Amino acid sequence: MAVVIGKSDLIHDPLVAGSVPADPQRARGRVIVAMGTVANLATDSNTSKYHLVDLPAQAILLPETFFDVENDGFAQIVIGTETDTDALVDQTKATGNIVTPITQGDAFHGKQLWEVLGLAEVPESGMISLWKHAEAAATGAGNMPFAIHYLMS
Repeated sequence: MAVVIGKSDLIHDPLVAGSVPADPQRARGRVIVAMGTVANLATDSNTSKYHLVDLPAQAILLPETFFDVENDGFAQIVIGTETDTDALVDQTKATGNIVTPITQGDAFHGKQLWEVLGLAEVPESGMISLWKHAEAAATGAGNMPFAIHYLMS
């Protein structure tokens, strides 16, 4: 078997043809946390929607991102963009009290928000709004604390 010395995509060798410098956001990005809570009333009906946060489209979501749905007023947790309701999360509240849309080492590892949400390109504004959507009437009043952890350069 051959002995090799390899390198990650964070290592750049300017003396090697075709070597590309590491993406500064991935190599030296700073962690930013957007932390909030959204509430609903027991009378909120199907197709209600809640604006959670506006994020840079290039943000790299981290596995520490979570939505605490334990006391949420809806049985189905649906989070996405304003027009693509379930682009980030679509699961029942019974699945677990904490929803983590990014898992360590999953297919979204190192991907920018616009890619995670399945967009064809970065929006012209450079920003993406995340929304929580109701697919059925609320089962009761509730609230959902959340924290979006992401990298930016």
